[in-house]
Amino acid sequence: MRRSVALMIITLLCSMSNPRARAEGPASEAARERPSLELEQVLHSVRAHHPLLLAERATLARSRAEQLAARGEFDPVLTAQARAAPLGYYDPKRLDVALEQPTPLLGLTVYGGYRITKGKVAPYYGEQNTLDRGELRGGVRLPLLQDLRTDARRAGVRVSDAEARAAEHVVDELLLDLERDGAGAYFAWAAAGQRMRVLEGLVELARFRDEQIRTKVTLGALPRIEQLDNQRSLLERERQMVAARRSFEKACFDLSLYLRDEQGRPRVALGSEVPAEQLREPLGGTRERAERAALAQRPELKAYARQLEAAQVERELAGNRARPRLDAFAEVSRDFGEADPALEPSLRPTALELGATFSLPLWLRKARGKLRAAEAKLRALEEKARFAEDKVQAEVRDAWSQLDAARERAELARRTAELALEVAAGERERFELGAATVLFVNLREQSAADAQMALFDAAAELGFSTIRVLTVMGESP
Repeated sequence: MRRSVALMIITLLCSMSNPRARAEGPASEAARERPSLELEQVLHSVRAHHPLLLAERATLARSRAEQLAARGEFDPVLTAQARAAPLGYYDPKRLDVALEQPTPLLGLTVYGGYRITKGKVAPYYGEQNTLDRGELRGGVRLPLLQDLRTDARRAGVRVSDAEARAAEHVVDELLLDLERDGAGAYFAWAAAGQRMRVLEGLVELARFRDEQIRTKVTLGALPRIEQLDNQRSLLERERQMVAARRSFEKACFDLSLYLRDEQGRPRVALGSEVPAEQLREPLGGTRERAERAALAQRPELKAYARQLEAAQVERELAGNRARPRLDAFAEVSRDFGEADPALEPSLRPTALELGATFSLPLWLRKARGKLRAAEAKLRALEEKARFAEDKVQAEVRDAWSQLDAARERAELARRTAELALEVAAGERERFELGAATVLFVNLREQSAADAQMALFDAAAELGFSTIRVLTVMGESP
């Protein structure tokens, strides 16, 4: 009977690596009453409620709003002007309405308008006269040198589009970082909880043995030194358990930064059941394939590509400003109605006006300075993008190396834990037969517990390494 109870307690030591044995332990009923916390719950919480991710999404919304604002540069513009001169010899009354539409086609601008003038107009402002029903006009303006290939409006749209896509990739990059960090916090929490359970099992085992030894000492079957040594071991295990409980609580607080409720408030997982199994399916493929996938998928590389695109547009715009300005225009106008007979012949025909304007800053220092600044910015981004690619490749290689080492460590830790548990059970049988002392039993049990805790740490590292490889490849776990 005593041996069966001891074996039942020792199952607590291997409960995390053997779910079936755990279900047979005395704490299984209480464990079933607590909700189990799985990694996917943490990752879902990160995606839905993490404040940094929500902040970055707000920044993305701002970029999209700026994208809309840039397109607004091509909105039609309606202007109206009304003037009157109530005092003075001349009393003209004028109304002028115009609608202008910029287009992305070669920088072409189309416009139309209506104006009407009433009253007596000074002869030196004769061009302001219209027939009594006013004048309709329409025309176009076309740049021939500067602003032909690109202009501030078209460049603004292209830059805002590139920046909006870059902002999307920044959100994706932050999400991968938070998922990786959240997974790391989860595995650290799981390992801390499992270590605490092992030490709880050790304490319970020492307390149970203390009752056995006290009875044997009272009957004279064992010397009192055995009882004292077991009590010393009990106190040492309780000290370790206090430290383990503190580590578990800290892991809960660290995890709460990533585990949140529906209102986004941190959720402390002190009352959650630590899952029995935390090993993930091994990844397939090779490191070379992972490197190729990372170079194609990593969001920061895509963000750099969009930033380079925006910088190239800015360089084009700066080069455009270094050209002379030569604009051609054409306008057709026609008056309607009646007027002063002296004015009517000159206002009656349809008028067509053609022309061109030219301007050139003589030294072009501003344009040349802007162009050099844009080229320098582009070169800087190209170097940063090249370093980012090198960094991504180094991260993939390091993550793959960590994963390989974690696999080996987990396998060695599993075999060590199995042997340590077997040795501890054998030493306990020798103690029951009187062939061993409490000191050796406690040492074997402590070694078994250390091996179990090393196995939990190795399993946590393996789980995190798997998540890290996925994130450095640019894939969400």
